[in-house]
This record gives sequence, structure tokens and C-alpha cells, in this order.
Amino acid sequence: MNMIKNLRRKFILAATAAVVIIVVGALGLINTIVYMRMHVQIESILSYISQNGGRVPLEKTPHGSSWFGDTDWSDDTPEFSYQTRFFSVLVNPEGYVENINIKNIAAFTEDEAIQYARSTVQEGKSRGFFKKGRASYAYMITKDQTGNFLIVIMDYTRDIGAVASFVRYSVSFGFICILLYIFVFVALCNMAVKPFVRNMENQKRFITNAGHELKTPIAIISANTEAMEFINGKNQWTGNILKQVQRLSKLINDLIMLSKMEERSQLDLTITKINMAETVTAVAESFRQMAADQGKKLVCHITPMVYVNADAKCVYELVNILVDNAVKYCDDKGVIDINLKKGKKILALLLPLPILMQREQL
Repeated sequence: MNMIKNLRRKFILAATAAVVIIVVGALGLINTIVYMRMHVQIESILSYISQNGGRVPLEKTPHGSSWFGDTDWSDDTPEFSYQTRFFSVLVNPEGYVENINIKNIAAFTEDEAIQYARSTVQEGKSRGFFKKGRASYAYMITKDQTGNFLIVIMDYTRDIGAVASFVRYSVSFGFICILLYIFVFVALCNMAVKPFVRNMENQKRFITNAGHELKTPIAIISANTEAMEFINGKNQWTGNILKQVQRLSKLINDLIMLSKMEERSQLDLTITKINMAETVTAVAESFRQMAADQGKKLVCHITPMVYVNADAKCVYELVNILVDNAVKYCDDKGVIDINLKKGKKILALLLPLPILMQREQL
């Protein structure tokens, strides 16, 4: 169950991360387009005012389009000249003010207009932005054929406010969509995982029941064989029967043990600091005589003083199964090389892969 929970958690996290990346990318692209469109619109208006000598004609409105589509102010509306809040300052090549137009703005006096116009010229940029109080302004500096400089400064507070509101609403909408997706996906994920959980539970139940059912006939065979040896004496056939009975009993116990280990939760484990080198050495020594009886050589290359935080019983059982399989499936007169190495962040227990097992799998 822990494995299913971990897989389910990782699957939900991966899917959620993918959705977050998509939503964030989409919102970022949309908001970027809106922000760039606002800049294009502002520059178009400033260019239009500059082309008309720092004024907006009452009889017509600007027309134009850009890569981001037609601008909002390009419609033929007579209110455009009254909605645009700006002022312009004309400066000759010697730096003297030739003309000031502050009819379309109320936030600047003539002195303030001259002061801000000079500050924009001193920045050395042909266009830019600045703030005055809570208001935001954009400016553009153009030079005519006579060498005069026309500075046009326009209030774009409403535009930047609209973009900021759009960004806030879009981010809130995206966040709500992500939360709804998580809730819906978690509910659907539970439904999708149920068949796998049911199959795993049935498999574990089958292994446990089959193991217990097989123990009875194996115990009867073992008892009858021992009775035959008691009556008729030991011989090669009864010895082989008992040997295979012991092997089957061990295999059944291993299956049941592995099935129970998967069912154990983290709370059932007793995590302590154990000497892995001593555990591997003890298991290897217990199989050394068995390997020698089968004409096999068991060699150990174990790094001393290797400690891990784990459940001692589970680690011992795991190493015991690995070494038992290595001895059991090793070739005749083969060498079983057990290596225990410690890396910077990992611990490696290396055992030879038996050729017999490879052939059986093929």
C-alpha cells in the first residue's frame, strides 16, 4: 500500500507540475502580449501627437495597426482628442523654450512642464516613462528639420491600471483553475488507482493463502519421509526428498515474508543504526559451508565499519535471500563474490548474476 501511495503521490505531483507550467506559461504569454500591446498603443499615440506638432487635431483621429492588432484608440471617434491627456514643449537648438501646450492636461503648470521636459532631455533617451505621484507618464522626443526638439509627455495611468487589473484577474483565475484541477484530478486518480490496489491486494492474499496451504502437504511429505528413514534407514532417495522439502519450505517462507514486508508501514519498522558490514559478514559466513558442500567458493570483499539507518530484521532477511539465491544458482565450481562498498551518498551490495538464472529467464 505504501508503494501505491507513493506512486499516486508522485503521479499527482508530476501532473500538477505539468498543469502549473502550462497555465503559468499561457498566462505569462497573454500578459506579455497585453503589456506589449499597451506599449505599442502609447508609442503610436505619442508619434501621432508629435507628427501634428504637439497637438491632436479635432477633425480626425489616428489610424493604424500593429502586429498585436488594431489599437483601441484607432476607431473613428471624436472623443479621442478630449480623452488623451498630454502636454508638449518645443525647444530650439540653443535650449530655449519656443512653445508650450498644456491645454490637454491639468496636472502640470508651465514651469513644471518645462522642468520635466528638461529632465527627460537630460536622460538622453528618445522615449521613456516616469511617475509623478501616483500617476504614470510616457514621453517621446523628436527632432524636426530645423533642429528643434519636440517633447511630448502623455498620461497613461489608465492604461497601466487596466493592464495591472488584467494581470491580477488572470493570475487569480489561473490559481483557481489549478486548485480545481488538483481537486478533480485527486478524485479521479483515486478511482483510477482502485483496480490496481485491488489487484495487488488479491495477489498478496493469494500468495499468503497459497503459502499456508502448501505448508500442510509439505509437512506431511516431510513427516512420512522421516518415518520411512526411521523404519528402513536413510538412503539417497529419502535424503533428496527431505532436501527438496526444505528447499520448498524456504521458498514458501520467503514468498510469505516478502508479501508481509510490502504490507508493513513505516510505523511498523524499527529504524536503528546498524553495522551493515557485520550483517553481510554474518550472512555470508552462514552460507560458506553450504557453498563448500556444493563445490562452490564464496569470497567476500566487505568494507568495514559501514553503518546504515534501517530495520535490522528486514535488512538481514533481504541479504539472506540475496546470498541464498547467489549460492543456489551459481554454476558448479563457481565463485560467489560478495562486495559491500560505500559511496558518497549510496551503499552498494554487489552479488554475481548467476548464469543459470539468466538462462531460465531467457
